[in-house]
Amino acid sequence: MLKGAIFSLHDVLVKQGTIDGALFEETLRLLRYLKARGVEPVFISNHDWTVTTPDKAQPFRTLLEERLGPVSYYIGGRDGMPYKPRADATGHILAQKSWQKNEVLYVGSTTDDMKTAANGGLLFLNAMWHGVASPYGFQFESPRDVARFVDCLCLGLNAWFWALEQGDLRVYALAPFTTLSPKYAQAHAYSENAKATSKHGAGDANFWGRLLAARIYVSGLADDIDYITAYPGHAPTSNQTVIGEALNILGQSLRKSYLPDLILRHTKAVKSQTARASGGSVGLDNQLNTIRLNPAPVRGVGGKPYKSPPARGGKRVLVVDDICTEGNSFEAARAYLRAAGAKAVCVSWLKTINTDYRAVSPPFGPFGPYVANTLPTTIATATHWYSSAISSHAAPTDLAEVYQRYFSWDWPAGI
Repeated sequence: MLKGAIFSLHDVLVKQGTIDGALFEETLRLLRYLKARGVEPVFISNHDWTVTTPDKAQPFRTLLEERLGPVSYYIGGRDGMPYKPRADATGHILAQKSWQKNEVLYVGSTTDDMKTAANGGLLFLNAMWHGVASPYGFQFESPRDVARFVDCLCLGLNAWFWALEQGDLRVYALAPFTTLSPKYAQAHAYSENAKATSKHGAGDANFWGRLLAARIYVSGLADDIDYITAYPGHAPTSNQTVIGEALNILGQSLRKSYLPDLILRHTKAVKSQTARASGGSVGLDNQLNTIRLNPAPVRGVGGKPYKSPPARGGKRVLVVDDICTEGNSFEAARAYLRAAGAKAVCVSWLKTINTDYRAVSPPFGPFGPYVANTLPTTIATATHWYSSAISSHAAPTDLAEVYQRYFSWDWPAGI
């Protein structure tokens, strides 16, 4: 669970030592709301601040405590507090509070704030309500937007709905996918939106991207990976994932580079829904024989290519896909990464209901991961039952509530 939020002062609470009355009141509302939700706001600065109001000038901490009660306030160079943007600046706060990294967010505005968050391995929320000081992080136009992000996307889901964790096999999903089943009626609305978002460019990519990034971070899964990538569409000409921006921001925040072109589609694959519509099906070879790894993927969106393959030597790559059915895409990714010497951690937005996962077992090979292959059409697999991997029966209802609340969110009464 989220326990704390570290707030920079500059261009977040005040601008150049001067208070904007209405905006400051809105920011105080955010701080009160976080406290009400069990998330402690703490404050960090390299220098003590004096703020000026129409009536007087006073230390900023004094003003905060007049409005919020006692606060934790950390000044660089005092009481053992290191200066920003050193990694041990946020580390000092976490040690003082007995918090883990994935239990804390960093709210800032400047490039120095971004570096402080990244050096500490904290998810960076970019407060833009005083103006654009830095282009990094998830960007928020108002304190209300931060409150909604925390409430819905960081606190709304307490566990993965579906999880396989058996040795190197690690597969996770936020919630079930179905648009028809009466057993999962609460899943229909968000399933339709997810399908429209991922398959047709409609829906709301901002919601799904931020939700997935927040869940990866708060769950602690981000601590187990070195890189992030997305599984490609069914054709070489397919667009990159609609949540690429969110994955890139997550990678920037945590210094776990997003590699958008690590897995390449060299030949068009048959869509599983197309095969089912014609009375057929597709096997694992439909994925294995249409992808390969890129030895020189770019680092981030629009970044420079690596000079040597990054997915090697036991590195863990987070592979993200929209909807997991039988697992053919994830198993192909796992096979190619394993052939390159790396490991995969797989995450999908949703998991198709009542469909078992078929994992490659035992591993096969060797084969060249950076070239097109013609691999066997019959590969041994082990079946993992759909029902046995459900880890949270509350997740379908939780996500349904988050989905509804997110698009109609407003400050609760009394905050």
